[in-house]
Amino acid sequence: MLYGIKDAANMRIDSLTTGKPVIYCNYAKTSSIEFTSEESYAYNKTTKAIRWDKAREGKFQTSLEIFETKWIALLFGTSISSSSMSIAKREVLAVQAGGAGASLAVAPKAGSLVIFKLDADKISHGTEQTAGTPATTENTYSLATLALTFNATTFSSAGYVVAYYLVDSTVSKFTVDNVSFPGGYKIYADSAIRGTDQVDKYVQYQLLNCKPKSNVSLTMDADNVAKLDIEWDILADSSGNMMHYVEV
Repeated sequence: MLYGIKDAANMRIDSLTTGKPVIYCNYAKTSSIEFTSEESYAYNKTTKAIRWDKAREGKFQTSLEIFETKWIALLFGTSISSSSMSIAKREVLAVQAGGAGASLAVAPKAGSLVIFKLDADKISHGTEQTAGTPATTENTYSLATLALTFNATTFSSAGYVVAYYLVDSTVSKFTVDNVSFPGGYKIYADSAIRGTDQVDKYVQYQLLNCKPKSNVSLTMDADNVAKLDIEWDILADSSGNMMHYVEV
């Protein structure tokens, strides 16, 4: 029977440390397995006469266009956790003639509020508005809970301000440091092969000792879909085995 392959593998990623699954992926765009070995030759004059094979090396490559954020954490050798962090906020607020009418959405972290008057494009910064006494001093504001009041002369006509500030919030996060790198994993990659009889047969590639390279590139492009490309080194286990090919 002759077979063809037109499928990206579904992957179950197990930690070698805990033996438990950490990610299941059935949405990969591409997956490929490659084994290579360098050679040394002895020549009879200019003709190769004897060949020695050097150690085998394996590589597993996956490309994702949709993904869980835990993939990125895995590549940095960390995990996602829940904790309190300061989050940066930006708000564009309309101010009525006379300086009233603007309110923040949430209370800012103490000492973090910075406000600028905006040009008509609602993007370009004009004069900074500082905390003070807006009843008597131009380009100052006061804050009562969430309500902002500006100087009436500064806002003799209606306009806009932009407010930058921080808010403490409980979030899901991971941290990239300079000492943490990915661990080892066992990968079960399920795929389909189709015979010339037009019947699919399912196979499983068991990659026994894999370690992803800690290379992460996420290009945020308004015209093109971002891809998460992951390259894994396929290493040998304690028995010297690198992969099992299993027909299911």
